[in-house]
Amino acid sequence: MNRTYLMWLSPYAWILGLRHILYDRGIFRSHTFPFHTICVGNITVGGTGKTPMTEYLAGRFLEKNVTPVVLSRGYGRKTKGFRYVNVTDTWDLAGDEPLQIKRHYPDVPVVVCEDRVEGLLHICKDFPGNPPVILDDAFQHRRVRASKNVLMADFTRPVSKDTLLPFGRLRDLPRAGKRADCVVYTRCSPLQDPKNQPTENLWKAPAYYTYMTYGQPIPLNRAENELREGDTLLLVTGIANPKPLVVYLETSYKVAHHLKFPDHHCFTEKDLEKIRGLLAADPQMKLVTTAKDAVRLASSGIPGWVIPVRISFFSEESATEFFHLVTG
Repeated sequence: MNRTYLMWLSPYAWILGLRHILYDRGIFRSHTFPFHTICVGNITVGGTGKTPMTEYLAGRFLEKNVTPVVLSRGYGRKTKGFRYVNVTDTWDLAGDEPLQIKRHYPDVPVVVCEDRVEGLLHICKDFPGNPPVILDDAFQHRRVRASKNVLMADFTRPVSKDTLLPFGRLRDLPRAGKRADCVVYTRCSPLQDPKNQPTENLWKAPAYYTYMTYGQPIPLNRAENELREGDTLLLVTGIANPKPLVVYLETSYKVAHHLKFPDHHCFTEKDLEKIRGLLAADPQMKLVTTAKDAVRLASSGIPGWVIPVRISFFSEESATEFFHLVTG
């Protein structure tokens, strides 16, 4: 069936279309602020690297001796309203991704607020110096008109070959991407420069290509034995797209079990007992998880290893050009 036909079969498409018209014509108000705001978002459901990009931008700002503020909705938290995230928080107070960002960059103020306008008004009052604000996952939050919009897209899953929920993975109309100041393609192969490969050009915005790199394993809770090449692993993930991590791990380890949970999964006692049981059945097997899952597994006391992930550009020239574009 034709993708465009499928798209408009969804009542979601008509609601989105009307909503965009109301904002585009000024019937619904978009708010601007006296400081630089960078929105990092996507038009698909999860897995495009929004949080790694938010961390990348925070790190680049710190390298320039500028301390940004990160504002997130705080998806999955049990608290409400405006809240500063502390490194000692639990994930249910702040949300897993904001807590992950805060623990990776303790000196960066990380704020959660489901109403981005309210959050920005608080930041405006609390930070009279007007620091740059990184809006994590706010592309659909049109009540805020960001200074720059960074659209994240998975290189391996072209938007042009997808369609809207519930028939596909799109959570917004493809034409919404025209508001982007640039498109960052993630999950490219590090072995082949994607500039030499055909790619979609739906939005005619400057395009940047990136790939994921994985850092040295970090202990989860406590480290009992060093993680060595060839070790047998129990991989536990609650992220949108764990496939690239699996591929990476299988180059150096043996992934004997992969417990794959939904994105932002709240680990139950039954889940933890299953993990403990698998580890007890094979004392040589080691638990491995992601940084995002680690903030939800930390309170379990289960020992294991965390695999950090970060975004890498194909050249420093490209990275510098991108940073200048989004901060200019």
